[in-house]
Amino acid sequence: MRGLQEQLRPLLMARSQVTAALNYLQARFSEEHLQKLEYALLRHVFLAEIVKLPGATTTKFQTRWCDQLAGDQRYCSFDECLALFEQVLTQLTGGWLDQNEHQSAVELFLDNQLLPYEVPVDYVSVPATGDNTTRIHRLGNLAFVLSPNALRTARLRKYLRDSETSPDAPFFRQLLDNKIKVKTYLTDRAQTGLYKTNREKRWEAHPHSVQFATRSTCFEIEYTLVIQLCSFVGFPQEAKASLQAAGILPAELTPFRCPVTLLPISFDEFRAELTNPNHGTSGFQVGHLTPLKLDAPQDGNAGHTADNISWISADGNRIQGSMSLQEVRALLQKIAQNYEAEGWT
Repeated sequence: MRGLQEQLRPLLMARSQVTAALNYLQARFSEEHLQKLEYALLRHVFLAEIVKLPGATTTKFQTRWCDQLAGDQRYCSFDECLALFEQVLTQLTGGWLDQNEHQSAVELFLDNQLLPYEVPVDYVSVPATGDNTTRIHRLGNLAFVLSPNALRTARLRKYLRDSETSPDAPFFRQLLDNKIKVKTYLTDRAQTGLYKTNREKRWEAHPHSVQFATRSTCFEIEYTLVIQLCSFVGFPQEAKASLQAAGILPAELTPFRCPVTLLPISFDEFRAELTNPNHGTSGFQVGHLTPLKLDAPQDGNAGHTADNISWISADGNRIQGSMSLQEVRALLQKIAQNYEAEGWT
């Protein structure tokens, strides 16, 4: 990112508003935070890590004006990217940092990044289903978005990774940096269909792909998965009480059960498997209650959303297969009725 910064800085500093904004931010942020912030904005404005076609076997950083994105709704010209960088950067000036503790929230994210160059910058709106012309990466549609849920997610992440507060910092770092990061923020491997994906950031997938999700939605999913885990049977009570006292966890937490089998999930068993994995097998999965159908329209609870994601036991995952939770429960009820009718109770 340093190379990109060196190439673009003369062009950016030629814009008086960029120069003024950087001078303003230099007085507000530490040198480390300001560099992280500038790198993050360069990354998200000018670049996209998109799947390489036609094989879709890996991803590669591309500029927003590269040939692969020509005619794509993720395309953005170089000149518009310059203007977009200025627009997002100058959002931080004019008193915005003083509103609702925005500066401390930005610093919290910069100090607790789960992804490289992570900051709470997101799209304001997403092209509607059927809209094949509106570009998602455009002036006026990228901004700092600091919802209460995003802040709560960052605070929970910090608490669990910090050895001074966490009940088990090494475990939670491993959980967040591996399983939750992959399942929350990166696309699945979809090698067929109109929109091929393979571990892109979800907001950099095509906006009409079922794999797409905004960064704000991903923050909600991270929080949901960690909250569910904190509700596993045997989760340390002292840590749960501390998180609740800090307002990071809800005051009332219902013990979590696999949504398919309705059996409780053990925190101790989950922890043992994550810290001592048996490669090729897993007793716990993260799944969509309504699976992401290939290129199917998103409606209701479908899609990559917090309402549609859950930890699932290995048995529950095998039973569900490609069915929705509603379909699974209807099938299980029918099976139970058949067993009862045959007297096999």
